[in-house]
Amino acid sequence: MLDRGLDPMYRAALATSHQAYVKVEVLDGLQNVLESDLVFTGGSVTATLTSRISRQCQLTVTEDLYPYLATDLLAPYGNMIRATRGIEFADGSRFAWVVFVGRIQVAALNDGGTCTVDAADFAADVLENRFVRPENSQPSNTVTDETVRLITEGFAQAQFGQMDIFSQPVRTRTWQLDRGQALDEITTSVGAFWYPVADGRFTLRRYPWTVAGTPIVTYSDAETYGSVSGSRASRSRSDVYNSLTVTGERLNGDPAVYALAQDTNPASTTYIDGNFGRRHQMLRLQTPGSIGAAQAAANENLKRLIGLVDAWGWTMSPDAALELGDVAQLDVRERTGIVQVVAGFRMPLDLSGPMTCVGRAQVVDILEGVE
Repeated sequence: MLDRGLDPMYRAALATSHQAYVKVEVLDGLQNVLESDLVFTGGSVTATLTSRISRQCQLTVTEDLYPYLATDLLAPYGNMIRATRGIEFADGSRFAWVVFVGRIQVAALNDGGTCTVDAADFAADVLENRFVRPENSQPSNTVTDETVRLITEGFAQAQFGQMDIFSQPVRTRTWQLDRGQALDEITTSVGAFWYPVADGRFTLRRYPWTVAGTPIVTYSDAETYGSVSGSRASRSRSDVYNSLTVTGERLNGDPAVYALAQDTNPASTTYIDGNFGRRHQMLRLQTPGSIGAAQAAANENLKRLIGLVDAWGWTMSPDAALELGDVAQLDVRERTGIVQVVAGFRMPLDLSGPMTCVGRAQVVDILEGVE
């Protein structure tokens, strides 16, 4: 939850009729304000933990704002969008948060006198700045330090917020051209995501549904003070695996290392010898240089693979303070205590519709051992 998002005054106002506050700014490449209050007719911010670019923003503006010139305000050649949303009280005070900041990627002129503007968060800057030559890792760095290095060298303006600390040393290896692949491999080996949060600062966090946490907010469909207008759920086995082999394949000719992780908890729905059956997957990495490192990567990633057991989606009044990875409780459909980790959402910017969220059930301490 973003700072002050749990303030009782804000939570109380959000559950009743309130005045929304939205502001969209255009920034230059150094994040200086070029337009402090962009007029737009529609828009939204989408966010997901399972995408390299975790946040994207789309705006609809009138035809006259289409960038016919490369130097126009909304031209996709360096300028940025910053969107803020919250609620405003009668006295002018407000609770408001930056919900998106990122560079304009596309401006498209449409039929009907409108222009669509798409922007992506700063992960896009990192991904687009590929290595100009094969890049060697720095074995003196920890996983956290190496992640910070690769992001900063890809995007010089990068700032960092609160991060999980991983003290595992980076193994000696060489990456080819893909900076994103290097970052994905390093972070996957410790069961973590790298991404920018709402205000553009980068973070490194463990898969949030594998970390113990109590709900920090409750959303309800109750007739009185309930903010949820619809809910849905699904259970699927298509992306669920209870057995994983991690192989650390070394480009320098050293022997590959292997490790196996399986759900050996008889009380688990996905128990390897239980009714679920056996579903196995292989994960090839070049980061693990020892059996121990490969085993740690296997354990962490198996938690992710068996985490897609119970996924809920819900529609509610927009909550601009909600952040990816927050643990929420749903009291819906005459059921209470449904715990979900926020894995994605779509937040409108045009005040015309609700916010939609998707979650994943927590999976904590599900592995009792490794075979």
